[in-house]
Amino acid sequence: MPSVLPVLPALRPVFPDGGPRAGAVLRLDDPGALGLALVAGATAGDDWCAVVGMPEFGVLAAAGMGADLDRLLLVEAPGRQWPEVVAALADGVRFILLRPGERPAPAMARRLNAVVRRHDCVLAVSGDHAWEGATLTLRVSDGAWSGLGDGHGHLRGRRAQVTAYARGGGERRTWVWLPGPDGAVAAAEAPVAEPAVPSVRRIA
Repeated sequence: MPSVLPVLPALRPVFPDGGPRAGAVLRLDDPGALGLALVAGATAGDDWCAVVGMPEFGVLAAAGMGADLDRLLLVEAPGRQWPEVVAALADGVRFILLRPGERPAPAMARRLNAVVRRHDCVLAVSGDHAWEGATLTLRVSDGAWSGLGDGHGHLRGRRAQVTAYARGGGERRTWVWLPGPDGAVAAAEAPVAEPAVPSVRRIA
């Protein structure tokens, strides 16, 4: 069985094996906090990671989630050479978070998928571009920040639902703090639905 990339405990429920298998390609609909969390999980497991094409990547936020910054490589502006950069990095790092500079041609995606499989790397692709052959699509939804009152207070944490959609069908969901009040990622309880208020029928 292929090895599994370490992920933070709160995110393990959305992966059938507790994490993405080596050689997998992920699509991230929310590249922000979710990408940070995946980097934190991988580096905490003593693996090297790289972030490509994301100059706004929150290094301090990733560190707050537990990332080991000594095991993180940043390639902020690869330009049109991003496919070559990814192919070169796959030989030396375990996890690559990528935002392509352009929509990849299907042949290019297939070539990089093969490179990732050959080197037992995991590639996570963010942004609006489709990616042929992605194993899982991860989506963050129903996010709500806590800590704000009626026009006052400070944002303290974001509770959100993370859903993983498998390429062959099926999905897995979990609720997490992304991030929690202390900046870390932790499991969260699903919000309690408010009871419906019955309507009152007016009789003339």
